[in-house]
Amino acid sequence: MPSDDRVRLALEALAGPARGFRSTLARTADEVGQLLRAHTASKDNTSARLAAELGPFARDRISVERFASVFPAAPGVNGGAAELVRRAHATLTGLLERGDDLFRVSLDGKSTLRDAVAARLADLGRAYGAARVARDAQAQLPPDRHAPALEQFPFARWNRAERRLAPPLVVEARGADLLAAGLAEFLDGHVKLVLVVSGETSPAPLARLIAPGSYVQQAGAAADLAGFAAWDGPGIAALVPETCGRFVHDPRAGRTAPERLRIEHLPEAPRKGIDGISVEQQADELALLRSLAQPTGAPAGGLAAGGAAPASPTDQLSAWLLAHTDLTL
Repeated sequence: MPSDDRVRLALEALAGPARGFRSTLARTADEVGQLLRAHTASKDNTSARLAAELGPFARDRISVERFASVFPAAPGVNGGAAELVRRAHATLTGLLERGDDLFRVSLDGKSTLRDAVAARLADLGRAYGAARVARDAQAQLPPDRHAPALEQFPFARWNRAERRLAPPLVVEARGADLLAAGLAEFLDGHVKLVLVVSGETSPAPLARLIAPGSYVQQAGAAADLAGFAAWDGPGIAALVPETCGRFVHDPRAGRTAPERLRIEHLPEAPRKGIDGISVEQQADELALLRSLAQPTGAPAGGLAAGGAAPASPTDQLSAWLLAHTDLTL
């Protein structure tokens, strides 16, 4: 299936979280718009009242508009903050106009996976910066303290409430770019990331991201993401090639890692590196996945949940001989 179709289906799977963020964005834009309209109406009323009070003598001699500018423009809005509030409103409406592209990221070959996600979250975070500017203006606080957040507002600066309102992202990535461990810093609040992977990749690239409170999934199709989308917390999923492992780590499934982790398929041990991802790194990810699925106290060679059967004594002997043989001669 072409990548575009998988991206579209992934966006559809995340329609609920995306709709929730867009609804919050629209509501905030409307509230900031009302604040601006109240400011304008109050300014017009102030000018009309002053013109009447100054009388005909002031006509053509005094600029009523400039004279009115020394008065508060509107209850709860500092007149000097009006321009920043306008910028905040433009930021919110500009984000709304981008539609589903708001939630779609494509690597350009220049940025790492981590940096591309960080840049988009900082871009989307401008919505929170706009809300902060408007809130300060209404409370008669200096709104310029949050002015830089109208340009970009990095995820590290989002508060707990903002992270719980986080938008989902669908990221198109080459398999060789899938150094997913760098995304761990973003798995907080309600952040949901879906990676649509093209080309060869490590068999278990998301294994290093498994944590008790995060939903982590490698799947073959977007149709398998219903549980991921419904999870009320942070999560990351990847739509991977058939050569990769498929598993679900669902925090709701139990108190221990083996209870939470369901392995549906484990591929054979890797035999070659993939653009800088060594055989050893790939093997470590598979080993980590197996160990997390292993019940406490189970023998090291035991059956991993949903995984491969333990190696036979012959296989174990062969592995030992290979490990202790110098093959460089």
